[in-house]
This record gives sequence, C-alpha cells and structure tokens, in this order.
Amino acid sequence: MRRVHRYSISKEDYWEMLHAGRYNPCLQITYRDRFGKHTHKLTAGYWDDIDVYREGTETYILSSNPKLGYVGLEIFEGAEKQGEIFLQEEQVKEVLGRDDLAPFNAIKRLREHIA
Repeated sequence: MRRVHRYSISKEDYWEMLHAGRYNPCLQITYRDRFGKHTHKLTAGYWDDIDVYREGTETYILSSNPKLGYVGLEIFEGAEKQGEIFLQEEQVKEVLGRDDLAPFNAIKRLREHIA
C-alpha cells in the first residue's frame, strides 16, 4: 500500500449538490496516478484529517477527527465506492485497539471489517 501525497480537496459544485439532494456540498478528492485522474466524493467532514493510500486499483481514504472522536474509511475501486465503515468514540478503541494508530495501520485493521 502506497501513500498518495499529491491530491486536492474541494467542495462539489452547487448543481451537483442540488441534483444529489444535499443541503451542503460534500467534499471531493482529486488526484492523478499512472491509471489517470481520479475524483471521489467523500463523506468526510470539512475539519477532518484525511489520509489517502492506494493498493492496486483500490483507493483507501481514512478520515478522522480526534476532537470529535470518530474515524471513517472509504474504499473506492475505479470510480465506484466498494465499501465504507464509520466508528465513533468507544467503537474506535474496540475495533482498532487504541485511538492513536498510524493511518496505515488503522486502514489495515478497518478494511477487515468491510464486507
């Protein structure tokens, strides 16, 4: 698994937000690799810490907010979301063992819980 360092995060445009029926624009991440340009809509919050990793054709996006005590992992293959998991406070410690794991290790543990 390799970390993606060069990416940009922006808000989706107004028309996409309206079409999806959202009241607030979601975040979207854009990056480029040897397979081309990728853009994914995220469920992460505006103040979350985001870590991005690639393995083969899969993209792992870990979002966490230590102040609010939650962690989320989204997995994309190509343009399609393959799965996601969201954990809050006590669930984080229960699933990860502790709440201060390195992003790489947190992703490895969380992806085992996505079916």
